[in-house]
Amino acid sequence: MRRQVTAYMSDEEFSRLRDEADERGITLSRYIKERLFHNGGEGALTYSDSILAATEKRIVEAQRSALAQGLKPLAQQLTTLLAMVDQFALSVLSHLPEIPESHRKQALASGQRRHRGWRAEVEETLRQMEPAAPSRRKAASESGEHA
Repeated sequence: MRRQVTAYMSDEEFSRLRDEADERGITLSRYIKERLFHNGGEGALTYSDSILAATEKRIVEAQRSALAQGLKPLAQQLTTLLAMVDQFALSVLSHLPEIPESHRKQALASGQRRHRGWRAEVEETLRQMEPAAPSRRKAASESGEHA
């Protein structure tokens, strides 16, 4: 046996429900029933909940898009840098002579020492490029140093 339920609503609410049912191609009665019971009998989203969910989805999509657009230039720079490093390695390997077996141990030790020095220089350069912390700037200015 089917039962009838009566609900009172404004013309605006009725029009909205009718439009939503029409958009889905189903009857108003079926649309209301699905909205009431779509969560296993626990009740459907209210109109404000559904608007909030749609708004949240648009915000998330906008954030993802903005993030992707913001990272694109960085990705392009990294791709360029990788190509440059690859070409540099090819050039070095192509132009430097092979090290004779009798000198390899000494050459390896020298290369490792020079590499540590190079890395220390890079680390120092990066430290100098960082903006000074306020307390470090204050201490440097009091001692007459430049931050």
